[in-house]
Amino acid sequence: MAIAKLQKLLIAVHKSNEKNLLSDIKRHTVAEINPYIQKGESEKNREKSNKNQDLADIKRSLEILNKYKGIFGIISSMAKIPVKRSEFLEISKRDDIVKIANEIIRYDYERETALTKIKSLRTEINHLSIWKDYRGNLEDIGDFPLYYVKLGKINKKNCTKEEFIRRLKNLHISLSEIASDQNTTFFLLAFHISEKERVEEIMTTSSFEEGEFNGYQSTVEENILLKRQMIDNMSEKEEAERKSIRILMEKYEKDITIYGEYLLAEEQIKDALMNGFKTETVSFYTLWVKIKDVEKVKSLQKTHIFSRIIEIKPDKDELPPILLENNFYVKPFELVTTLYGVPRYFKLDPTPFISIFFAVFFGLCITDAAYGIILMALSAYAAYKFKNIRQFMILMFFGGFWTMIMGFLFSGFFGDIPSYLGMGKFFGKLALFGDPVNTTEGAMNFFRLSLLFGVIHIFFGLFIKIYDFLKNKDFIGAFLDGFVWVVYIGSLIIMFLGTDIAVSMQIVKAPLVSGNAIKYLSYAVLICIGFIIFFANRTEKNWVMRLFMGILNATIIGGVTAYIGDILSYIRLMALGLTSAGIGVAINKIAFTMKTIPYIGVIFTIIILLGGHAFNFAINLLGAFVHTLRLHFVEFFGKFYTAGGVQFREFREEYKTIIIIED
Repeated sequence: MAIAKLQKLLIAVHKSNEKNLLSDIKRHTVAEINPYIQKGESEKNREKSNKNQDLADIKRSLEILNKYKGIFGIISSMAKIPVKRSEFLEISKRDDIVKIANEIIRYDYERETALTKIKSLRTEINHLSIWKDYRGNLEDIGDFPLYYVKLGKINKKNCTKEEFIRRLKNLHISLSEIASDQNTTFFLLAFHISEKERVEEIMTTSSFEEGEFNGYQSTVEENILLKRQMIDNMSEKEEAERKSIRILMEKYEKDITIYGEYLLAEEQIKDALMNGFKTETVSFYTLWVKIKDVEKVKSLQKTHIFSRIIEIKPDKDELPPILLENNFYVKPFELVTTLYGVPRYFKLDPTPFISIFFAVFFGLCITDAAYGIILMALSAYAAYKFKNIRQFMILMFFGGFWTMIMGFLFSGFFGDIPSYLGMGKFFGKLALFGDPVNTTEGAMNFFRLSLLFGVIHIFFGLFIKIYDFLKNKDFIGAFLDGFVWVVYIGSLIIMFLGTDIAVSMQIVKAPLVSGNAIKYLSYAVLICIGFIIFFANRTEKNWVMRLFMGILNATIIGGVTAYIGDILSYIRLMALGLTSAGIGVAINKIAFTMKTIPYIGVIFTIIILLGGHAFNFAINLLGAFVHTLRLHFVEFFGKFYTAGGVQFREFREEYKTIIIIED
């Protein structure tokens, strides 16, 4: 359980056999492949592959097909499709798949065009409906050589009908009221060109809104009927295109998906082919492989006679990429490590240590046995069904297991629902730590356990730091940056637990150590402070600055106050657990209150229980994951771990949506 030991290889292969060799490496070995660059050659000068238009069309067609699936269809498509290798090879040779994909794209374009047109026609109908009381032809409205005809409206709040008519009274103008409602009056105006300026001035001051009818013929009613007929035609066209897409989806979706995966695999190989250093006849690549797989890779020379694979040393200052290698239980927790950043090649892999605490903390944040059982069932199903998220689902399964354990220990089962079912005493016997919602003792046990886990987690990180120093033979660092801090913080904690303050806070029932022991521990604390002040910044040449920074280290910057803050951060485990339990209790109380309503009370009770607990489960699942991550990234990793490695990029036969089954 560590970082895999890797060996760098150089491949020289004749161009005639280049693609076949890369395909075999991809299928049969765990390797990272990189272009071999001659010294002095700029990457900018290397040939870049052109975008694969066929692949773009396939992706676009699959995106379109996803729009025609319901929520259950989208969920089911997350599962990988099992495909026999013979079927995969057969489909990869077909030349009609891209044409089918383009048909889907064309049908979708025609459908979207029809929908856009329908939307535009409805907007026009809404505009025309405003003027439905005008019975004349719309082509008669507009600007003509000798006269103008205007159809418009005024808002009565801006100008009354009487005021508008009065303003136009002394002009040579024909004015007709078309219609009127509570807020608006509609007018038809006709006037000679000589009156244009004065009429337009009055229209402006009266807030006259002129209708737009350019390009329209016949009456408003006839235009509305025509638009509605066009909408019916466009709707039929849209439905026909939709049916065509569905027919192609039912018949060819699997084939398009497989062909898309084939093109993706070809693209990856093509990138390697294009980016590698070449002579006229030979191409060169470098590989990173596990040391145990070196001979397996070199044996490919036997089946690819125009190739040579040799071991080479890394370049100066070059470090191997990081490939984490852990057992079944630890491997899912690699997700946490990669989220933070993989370690450097010669450093410790923190994943095994994460696996000890992560699921336990996750379970404490939810503390409900029923939620844990549900999470285990959902995770197990998803891990089986959806191979692409299997490791994450296994991680959630472990989290669900500890959620169940913590739920039983703290009497959490859908909140307090056993008490409503007459099973409260039975579940109470299983709650070894008590009920944190209804009893003070249960809450204090939760508080003590959270702090205890905080102390254990922090000190575990310090011991890992000491081990890492010893492993690298840095004995001075192990003592001054590790052991001294363990004694310093450990002594302070034990001294605190020996005081009446700890007793009054109910952290302990009686002082943990005697006053005499506290006296000796205080000596140890003073000695540690001395070491920290003088040697925490031992690389600093200026003694004044060294001592000043040492005092800060011992007290504020990374000192006792920082450790107190880190340990208190673990109270969030209790806070989240109590929140989950409290909301569950509130949901149950509301739900069973509804039970007293005649006839429909039971229905309301069931709906509130299902909806409320589903919400509580989802929101606390997210909170538990985020806060558990935070405790590891900030409090735990800060004691010993520094990322900085480059993650291993495996060149392998792996597909997003299909699984190849050998015949």
